Amino acid sequence: MHFGLIGGAQFTEGLVVAERPMSLDPFVGASDPAVVDVGHLLYRSLLKLDSTGYPEDDLAASWSVSANGLVYTVVLRPNLEWSDGSTITAGDVVATERFAVSAQASDADLASALLGVKVSVSGSTITFTLPSPRSSFAATLTEMPILPLGNLNASALTAAETYPTVPLPTSGPYDVQSAAALAIVLQANPHATAPPNIKTYELRLFVRFSDASYAFSQGSIDALLASTPEELSTLMHVKGAQAESMTTPAFVDMMFNERVPALAGSVVRHAIGIAINRSAIVAGALDNRGGVIQTGPFSGGIPWVGPSAIEAISPTVATSVLQANGWVPGPNGVRHNGSTQLAFSLAVPDINPLPVVAHEVATQLAAIGVQVTVTTVDPESFLNGTLDSGHFQLAIDAWNPVPDPDVSAFWRSNAEPPHGYNVSGGTPDAFLDAALDMLAESPARAIRIQAAGQVAALVADDAPAVFLYTPKVSMVFRAPAPVAPMPSVGPESSRYADIASWQLP
Repeated sequence: MHFGLIGGAQFTEGLVVAERPMSLDPFVGASDPAVVDVGHLLYRSLLKLDSTGYPEDDLAASWSVSANGLVYTVVLRPNLEWSDGSTITAGDVVATERFAVSAQASDADLASALLGVKVSVSGSTITFTLPSPRSSFAATLTEMPILPLGNLNASALTAAETYPTVPLPTSGPYDVQSAAALAIVLQANPHATAPPNIKTYELRLFVRFSDASYAFSQGSIDALLASTPEELSTLMHVKGAQAESMTTPAFVDMMFNERVPALAGSVVRHAIGIAINRSAIVAGALDNRGGVIQTGPFSGGIPWVGPSAIEAISPTVATSVLQANGWVPGPNGVRHNGSTQLAFSLAVPDINPLPVVAHEVATQLAAIGVQVTVTTVDPESFLNGTLDSGHFQLAIDAWNPVPDPDVSAFWRSNAEPPHGYNVSGGTPDAFLDAALDMLAESPARAIRIQAAGQVAALVADDAPAVFLYTPKVSMVFRAPAPVAPMPSVGPESSRYADIASWQLP
């Protein structure tokens, strides 16, 4: 897929940020996706994701994992330089890891993934020794940009931590020419491994998407990221707009609370699962551009783990199953079995497009005699106040884990809050736990793929949730259109993966 950019010596992307000026340190202000994205634009990691979402070399010349899955050995490429011409060293990697777990860093997920990891160096070889086997650690390394911290003295390191808007030397295709409250101007990094064709890249900062989209419509910016179907629809109404989409490692599912009597048995859960038409959700609520259907526990943004099962939709079969198990229609059309009705509340965070998706699910389930009442919840309190506390019957949420198929945090028996996100309250499944352990711990790709198949089958059998779709994001460009190759899968920051090869007309 190739799309175009506006011609001229400079390209300008609009960026919606939480705060202006924006942090240029990807570990400070990491709760803002824009900070993380720009961090990946300026700094390379030891590993990066390939076209299938699998980790491969970036700053690393090679990497390997011990047979027991405890030791990750990474060898740096030779002759790597920061944008100021100084050498990128293993000491920079060690200092970055220490900073990532320090109190100054704000990426709690990364800090948690690095907890207990011991780092040692021998020449250009870095060894990470884990406290327990964890196959997702390679994906974690793709999420840890390396910063030029190895040669900083204590006062310089403190200054770098205290003033994250002051640029440091970079390793990516660009370094920072200027940084202000309203814009960051990047220039080609003369020491980059692959110098970019576009010599000047401006990031114009907006607090609201509406302001950024207006600038796009007026031609004052050349591109803007759309992270929801509504945003994409707004931008695509601009004449000449063209979009390049990426399937993310995230996923959206509808979870069952198995503590609810009607949902304790798998019959109702399975019936609901086969009654839901994911394709209709993608076509309707997502406008055919906001996601791809997902039928199992693995995001469509991690295709190396294998394809999802074919969607099985049959409201007729769902109705027959319910009828055969004593769930008969009442006077109001809602099925019941004695005094128990198939009437549920569906909690959803008030973040587009999730409420729209929830109402589509409610409409579909009404056709089989299942009544669903949608309740929107403040996103800030949804995880702790609704899911973790078990104060829900049905719940839809979007999850954005590390780009790896290890889903132990969601479905392993001992992953109940606060140790994970297994909020269904179902009975432990030793076979599922064993398959999850194999997926989470084996360093061998082939074994992990096999384990993923077992996990998918066992989760489908138990049906703790209905997996709905994998979200997509889109980079929207204004015509005319020279070449701008982008990967088809990856997190938002992956839109910059091939930016060095973008070309203006």
